[in-house]
Amino acid sequence: MKTILILLLGIFLFSCKSEPKKDKEQETLNISIFLDLSDRLERQLSPDQMSRDTTIISYLCDYFKNQTLGPQILNSRNNIRIFFYPTPNDPKIATLAQNLSIDMASLNGIDKRTALENMKENFLPSLSQIYSLALEQGKKNNYPGCDIWDFFSHKKVDQLCLRSGARNILIILTDGYLYHANNMQQSGNAFSYISQKTLALPHSSLIVKRQGLDNLEVLMLEVNPLAPKQREPIIHVLENWFKTMGVEKFLAVETDLPSTTQTIIKNFLD
Repeated sequence: MKTILILLLGIFLFSCKSEPKKDKEQETLNISIFLDLSDRLERQLSPDQMSRDTTIISYLCDYFKNQTLGPQILNSRNNIRIFFYPTPNDPKIATLAQNLSIDMASLNGIDKRTALENMKENFLPSLSQIYSLALEQGKKNNYPGCDIWDFFSHKKVDQLCLRSGARNILIILTDGYLYHANNMQQSGNAFSYISQKTLALPHSSLIVKRQGLDNLEVLMLEVNPLAPKQREPIIHVLENWFKTMGVEKFLAVETDLPSTTQTIIKNFLD
């Protein structure tokens, strides 16, 4: 009897070891890229701001493509989108922006692979034109601008960047000086914007109007302080704001060489 039990136990253990492991179901990716079309575009940088931004977006396109291609492509519901807020008044920018998204769930069969293969060819020329139009408007003192504070505070982020059952990643390309001329609010030492003046105040912060963003990851890139001493205050204010809103994974990064930025993005996404 004892011999039989040992044999049965051996068979059981062998069958357990021999059973193939099931592949973990791949997580749906929902990547949103928020571009700041403000006077940051004219900052004297080398490479210039447009080149830095488009290099980042090119890398994100490659990442999205690599994560989507493979046996899972037919069932993929991955999504990537580049957008602006508020929507620029220039109809040319609005038209070009229509080329800056891929929603795999809305595509069928060969269209999925075609969209991935042509993604950079569609995205990058449209972005180049958008930046040129924004700079042209800037010469007339009329940059399209952006309002990052309002985007979070009035839940536009929920509408544009959050999908149920997905890994929601928001990447913001901005210089860190949150500002919009039509939305200037203050409550004590808390503001709806970040400027050199607010950073000079002790314990300045951003007004928090919402919470519950634990299902969103935020990576803010190209933070570019006007003075080295403002680097830490800007990042401190931004990260406290994200934390108070409930964002559990966030990072605000000062501008650097594209190769370094690429490493930072990879580490954040992985």
